[in-house]
Amino acid sequence: MVLAVILVLVGAFVLYRGVREWLHLRRLRSDGRQSVGTVTGHELKPGGSRAVIVAYTDDLGTPRQLTSNLSSAKPTIGVGEPVTVRYLTGDPASAFLDERRENVRSLLFYIILGLGFTAAGLASALRD
Repeated sequence: MVLAVILVLVGAFVLYRGVREWLHLRRLRSDGRQSVGTVTGHELKPGGSRAVIVAYTDDLGTPRQLTSNLSSAKPTIGVGEPVTVRYLTGDPASAFLDERRENVRSLLFYIILGLGFTAAGLASALRD
């Protein structure tokens, strides 16, 4: 029963993170600034996956760099490709890639993982 509760809590937390990311992106689209950036490389993560690195300039002319929060074995965006970056004025840490192929994959990841943990927890609880 303890395992079931833990799995449901992990699933709920993952779903919460997905909703937070979705709301953050909605806020950036409504209140944020838009900048065009360029993919400058791919950061190799410990598990062997790669995250997209983007260079862009904010509205004050300051050069910035953003590493995507999603990584994969084969990045969906190649080096040199232009991408849209959104950020809140005065908060460069809020920057986010506004690319459908990245955002859909990220949200699907959260939904599938969150529902998977929740379903495993409920199945475990029903077996006990």
